Amino acid sequence: MFEKNKSDLHCHLNGSFSLEFLKRTAEKNNCIATYNEYEQLRQHYLELTQEQPTDGFPKKLIDMIWGLFGLIHKIVQNLDDIIQGTIDVVHHSEAKYLEIRTTPKAINGTSRNDYIDAFEEGLSSANFQNDKKSAYGLLSLDRTIHTIEDASDFIQRVLNSSKKVLVGIDISGNPLGKRTLTGQDLAKVVTMALENKVSFAIHMGESDTEIEKQDTDAVLDALEQWHKEHLDDANASFSGKIRLGHCIYLTDQQKERIRTLALPIEICPTCHKKLNWHLEDMEHPVASVYSDVSENLIVGTDDDAIFGGRMNNEFNQFIRFFSNKTNLSRKEIKEHQSVFRFGN
Repeated sequence: MFEKNKSDLHCHLNGSFSLEFLKRTAEKNNCIATYNEYEQLRQHYLELTQEQPTDGFPKKLIDMIWGLFGLIHKIVQNLDDIIQGTIDVVHHSEAKYLEIRTTPKAINGTSRNDYIDAFEEGLSSANFQNDKKSAYGLLSLDRTIHTIEDASDFIQRVLNSSKKVLVGIDISGNPLGKRTLTGQDLAKVVTMALENKVSFAIHMGESDTEIEKQDTDAVLDALEQWHKEHLDDANASFSGKIRLGHCIYLTDQQKERIRTLALPIEICPTCHKKLNWHLEDMEHPVASVYSDVSENLIVGTDDDAIFGGRMNNEFNQFIRFFSNKTNLSRKEIKEHQSVFRFGN
């Protein structure tokens, strides 16, 4: 049966290509040795991370993740690769509705806007080729590279999406890197998106650092202020407008603020396990914010090409980690999660 509500709402483009696509692209771009290295490293990594040790995976295994990403970036070299890669991610996903995020960049002598055009073309083509799937895109701001000006550009691209396949922005990037988008600048981006009615997802609580705590507070401050100023607005709810990614390291006060604002949180079970964000013999960290599948929780794959987390498996893990006090069926859980989509 066509499961229209099976959604993947946390899916990064470069981390979700199929092996078939990467091999075919490497052959085209004359770098098959790079693909072979990637395939061997990935297989080795997946074998070593099947079972999580009680105290988590060693740093050397986590570092292998960045090596895998580096090899993918060497294989995908031009705009046609972005178009075909986007189609590939939609085609190979077990989800029926996808929101794919990617960080636009100039590649092979082309501009950042050219990259966005290619991404849009890939999404449109994927939707045309498969009428039982729907795919939309988020433009990712890298908090270690981008600025408020970049955020404004991305928001305008979403608003002007000719085929209406861009539905929001994402804020991500290395949580331990030096940040160019932080503090009040980050808060201004949040307000800018809300004022322009552009939905946004933001990676939050990914590191146990002071700057992460400060940025989490800055985002929540902006959301609380906006909500206070729009209490009389019939559309003041953040449902379908905002999602928080991961939310592993939060203070008790931040957890309470998230609950009060009813902000949805994206859970990527395999990613959380392999980054030691969730030690599986312990309660999932997000369960201290929302503990039940009937609450504002969403499941996603994050980076299947790295972690090997297929959608069906991610959903199965998700329902193990959270309670189900009202005995919702799998179908009902998926229907509940579909309300947090940014697209139609």
